[in-house]
Amino acid sequence: MDKDSRLLNYVGKFLLYALMTPIYWTSRLIPKNNNIWIFGAWFGEQYNDNSKYLFEYVNQYHPQIKAIWLSKNKIIIDQIRTKGYHAYHAYSIKGFIYSAKAKVGIVNMGIIDLNKFIPPDTIINLWHGIPLKKIMYDDEINKSLTNNRIKKLKKLVFPFTRYPENSEMMIACAPEDQKNIASAFKLPVEKVKITGYPRNDALFVPKIDELSNSHKVLYTPTHRRAGKINVGKLLVNGIFEIDNELNKLNTTLYIKLHFYHQNEIGQLENTINIHNLSNIKIVKDKDIEGDIYTYLSKFDTLITDYSSIYFDYLLTNKPIIFAPFDLDDYLKNDREQYYNYNDVTPGPKCSNWSEICKWIGLFKTHPSLYCNERESIKNKFHQFQNGNSSKRICEEILKLMSL
Repeated sequence: MDKDSRLLNYVGKFLLYALMTPIYWTSRLIPKNNNIWIFGAWFGEQYNDNSKYLFEYVNQYHPQIKAIWLSKNKIIIDQIRTKGYHAYHAYSIKGFIYSAKAKVGIVNMGIIDLNKFIPPDTIINLWHGIPLKKIMYDDEINKSLTNNRIKKLKKLVFPFTRYPENSEMMIACAPEDQKNIASAFKLPVEKVKITGYPRNDALFVPKIDELSNSHKVLYTPTHRRAGKINVGKLLVNGIFEIDNELNKLNTTLYIKLHFYHQNEIGQLENTINIHNLSNIKIVKDKDIEGDIYTYLSKFDTLITDYSSIYFDYLLTNKPIIFAPFDLDDYLKNDREQYYNYNDVTPGPKCSNWSEICKWIGLFKTHPSLYCNERESIKNKFHQFQNGNSSKRICEEILKLMSL
């Protein structure tokens, strides 16, 4: 975007925000209803993650609460409505009305998941992963994202402005990540409740295997600079060479790119000539309705680099392979981490796809390898190891509402 385009963008945004300010003040006059909860996820573009699982739990077990999903994506809205749930465009008339009436807003990123011009009184931020990499105010590399002066000025001019740290409650899976969440969002530790993640409830629900009869391995690299750096070259170096070895192992490798990198899938398919590979497949959001947690427990082994998904996968008690191909560069230019990487990653660290393929074979034959290390890290990061996280969160929200 050139200089003139950026200027026009800023001017247009300022005029929009100025127009929305009186609408915000009008919404403050509308009485809030404790039994209307609005939900959203990933900038209003996805139906997944912690918000989704809590939303569906509330619909099933708390009929006194009107749970409403807000989205900016018509496909998502239609998808949710076919399930029999309430869903509206965040900036539709009903989106504004329910945003104005709702006492509770539940997100996994921030108010941007909902209608950002009409924030509810009580924002519950479920976040989207146990922090391995430093986030928010703890992230020194990207600290411009948390510039306090800009935030204070914006909130002064536009009173509806809310940031992820403007939450009445956040959640954690254990005291270990509770302290990191509190630090990252500058919250009192008592506002970070240890409940477990709603999305992990799905790991304890038996499901029919819809993938294949082969040994199944999932590769989920984390994002680079929120999608600003292409991960394709990092992924493909040597990956096509192991297709024959995977065939001998009767193993299918599924690649699932991060939400921020979904636009790179076509390029990645062409780069590795995916149509000529019989044992390597790319998982697209449309194939899984945007939610890998529906299928996560069906994979026999997980491969990742720095994604927090491995903390969740520990609950399956299955093997994990780590692929920190660019660890030094990542720590220097992308994200620092809360821990020494080797201390909290219970599995082999591989530097290329040949090594990964070797470990896929070893884990297929001996899945108990590294089991003690996995158990130790699982106990450190998961106080609760069952499928009742949504229940615990609802109890905490209802308790907050009664104060």
